Amino acid sequence: MSASLTTLRSCFAGLLTAALLGACATGMSKNECALADWQTIGYEDGLRGWPAERIGAHRVACAKHQVTPNLAAYTAGRERGLREYCQPKNGFRAGLPGAGYANVCSGPSEPLFVDSYRYGRQIHDARAELRSTHTRLRNAREGLVHTNTAMASVTAELVLPAVPIDRRAWLATELVRLTQERTELVTRIDQLAAHSQQLAVNVQGLERQSPYAI
Repeated sequence: MSASLTTLRSCFAGLLTAALLGACATGMSKNECALADWQTIGYEDGLRGWPAERIGAHRVACAKHQVTPNLAAYTAGRERGLREYCQPKNGFRAGLPGAGYANVCSGPSEPLFVDSYRYGRQIHDARAELRSTHTRLRNAREGLVHTNTAMASVTAELVLPAVPIDRRAWLATELVRLTQERTELVTRIDQLAAHSQQLAVNVQGLERQSPYAI
């Protein structure tokens, strides 16, 4: 197995474990357990890329109703679902919204699936960074508006003739502080705007090169 596949497995091992522990049962009702078509359930779980341990969650849910899943039927259905799931386009579709990969694919299909997954995840991460930068830029611009308003207020009071000396001294100090703050905000806005523009170009490039429709 390549180092990149090993790394990817390690990255999502914790996420997968947490998901499995958090889903101790699947919420199947008494009727659902009693009338379950375990091959179809296995097929649907495979189609969603669930790991083999998913049957344990079904077992917990149905144990409350004294029903035991048909493991053989479930496994046969899941393997059929996985053959459809483990296609490159599905790897891309899983990575694009930032979903995890449960290491369920094997054989010749796995490298292609993982490569496509990684590409979808790359677009997801690039979009997330762009959104984060947009948020920081918006906050910086809002901060500049507030600082400009505060500077105008301080300046207006500072020029009044009846302002006490101690108050005037504080206003002068505050104006110096606000001026420095404004300079830092303007610099930050310029940097964030440039970074945002570059990130947007990067996202567009990744999307254009995608082998799958987005």
